[in-house]
Amino acid sequence: MKIFEDSLEGALKYAFRLLGYRDRGEKEMHEKLSLKGFSGNTALKAIEYLKERGYIDDRRFAELLRKDALTRKYLGRRAVKSYLMNKGISDDIASAILGNDNDYFDAAKKLIEKKLRNAKIYDENTKKRLWGMLSRRGFSYDTISMALKFYEAKEEE
Repeated sequence: MKIFEDSLEGALKYAFRLLGYRDRGEKEMHEKLSLKGFSGNTALKAIEYLKERGYIDDRRFAELLRKDALTRKYLGRRAVKSYLMNKGISDDIASAILGNDNDYFDAAKKLIEKKLRNAKIYDENTKKRLWGMLSRRGFSYDTISMALKFYEAKEEE
């Protein structure tokens, strides 16, 4: 559906409307402009204009997505990288901002606490289920091990 004529001005008007809601990456912005009916050339010019002026910054966008993945989705390092790549962030940028496994320890602890809030018992079966869940969420072996040991030590107090 075409709302604007295929002009740089129309593309920028639509892009600024989208950016008014939240940050966007280059890939997402290009897709949105194309879906709205702007030609590839017009979309590229608009994106270049926005990048030059700092309205679109894939690294800043990736850092926001990483923070969201850690604090709201409780994802581990592998899953965060996959999440970023699915949002159109390049492998170079994603790898640069991931950090190390220790950065994901708090997310793992919070997820364990959230899952065990209403648990009646903590036994080997529960531990295995937690291990599997954390693994599927992209946490490394070391992070999972540390988080479970931390929880067990906390339980013994």
